[in-house]
Amino acid sequence: MGLVKYILPALSAFAVYAIWSFSRDNGLFELIDKSILAKTLPGTKEPLRTIYSGVEAIDNMLTILGAFFWTVFDGSNPSLTLQAINFSGSFGAAWVLVVVESWRKANSWSIISFSSIDGALAQLATYAFATPLYFSFQSWLSPIVEAPSAQAIAVPPVVLNAIPLVFLIAYQVPSLSMILPTPDILSYDLKQVAVAAWQPWPIYVSILLTAIYVVLSPFTSKEKANSPVVLRRAFRRVYFFAFSLASISYVASVAVSVAATILPVLFTEKYAKALHHSAVFGLTFPWKSSTLRVQSVTEGVHIFLQWDWVIGSVGVLLWAISMYVSAHKKVLGRVGWVSLGLKLVNLALLAGPVAAAVELIWERDELLLDVAIKEEVIKEATQKALDSDSPAIPEKAKGRKGKN
Repeated sequence: MGLVKYILPALSAFAVYAIWSFSRDNGLFELIDKSILAKTLPGTKEPLRTIYSGVEAIDNMLTILGAFFWTVFDGSNPSLTLQAINFSGSFGAAWVLVVVESWRKANSWSIISFSSIDGALAQLATYAFATPLYFSFQSWLSPIVEAPSAQAIAVPPVVLNAIPLVFLIAYQVPSLSMILPTPDILSYDLKQVAVAAWQPWPIYVSILLTAIYVVLSPFTSKEKANSPVVLRRAFRRVYFFAFSLASISYVASVAVSVAATILPVLFTEKYAKALHHSAVFGLTFPWKSSTLRVQSVTEGVHIFLQWDWVIGSVGVLLWAISMYVSAHKKVLGRVGWVSLGLKLVNLALLAGPVAAAVELIWERDELLLDVAIKEEVIKEATQKALDSDSPAIPEKAKGRKGKN
C-alpha cells in the first residue's frame, strides 16, 4: 500500500479541479458574488449579514461562508439537506481520526500533531482538500507507518476519554443550532451568526482537548497512562463514538433516498423527486458537464458538497486501509486480502466509507494493543517464576542481618 502516500496528495489536487474549478465554471461563485453585492441571503429577500468581528478580512470571509452555507441549512432543498446530514456525520468521524492521530505519542511535536491548522484548512479549502493532505503527511512522516506498536500509537487516556464529549460540545451542538428553523426559532440574522460561530469548530476541539489535558493530566498516573489495557478501553469508546457518528448519518440518509426511489408513494411528488437516490448522491462529472450553468446557489452548493464528501471520504478510507495493511504485515507477517476485501465492501455499502475507515483503524489499534497486553502477561509470569525459584532467606537470618 505504499502507493497511498502518492494517491492522497493527488486526491487533494483533484479536489481543486472537481470542486473549486468546477464551481467557478458552472457559475456557483458568480451567483454567490451577486448575492453578496445585493446584500441578500441566496433565494430570499432577507438581509445578508456582512459584519461579524469588525476585522474586514474576517468579515469578508464569514460573509462568503454565510451565503454559501445558508442554502445548506435553510431547508429549501431536500436533496441538499439530506446530503448535508450524511456529510456532517462523515466529516465529524473523519475528524475524530485526525484528532486521535495528532495526539499519538509517535507524532508528538511534528506537523501531524497540529490538527487545528488542518482544521482551519478544511473549513476554508474543503474537507476533500485538507483531509487527504493531512493523511498524506502522516503517511510520509509518521514513525507509526514503518514501526507500528502500542507505544507508538498511545494517546493520553484523559484525552481519549474527553473526545466524545468535546465533539458533542464543539461540533454537534453548533451543527444542530444551524438547522433550527427560521424565523420561528432563530431570526435570519441570528442564524447567520450561528453559521459563522460554527466555522472554527475544529479549532474549538483542539483548544478544549489541550485545556483538558493540561488541567487533568497531572492527576493521571504514568503507569495508568501507559497501560495497554487502559488504552484499549479508552480507544474502544472513541472508535465506537466515531463509527456511530459516521454510520448513523449515512444509513439514515441512504435509507430515506432509497425509500424515495423504491416507494415514491410514501412521499409527495415534490419530495419523491427531490429525495430520489440519484438526486441526492448522483455525481455531476466536471468533464461531462463543462457547459453546465447552475440555476441557483442551492444547486451549485449541492454539487460542491457531493464531490467534497466523495473525495474526502475516499482519502480517509485509503489511508485507513494502508495503516491496517502496514500493521498486519509488520505484526503478523501477512494480510488476509480476501477477508479484508469482503469487510470493506460490506462496511462501505452498509455503514459508509468513513465508518469503514474507523473500523479498520480500530482493528489496527486492537492488534497492536493485544500484542502489548500479551507481552505484559508473559513478562509478569516470567517474573513470578523467577521470584518463586529464588532461595528464600530464613527469618532468623533476616533478623540478624537487620541488627547488624
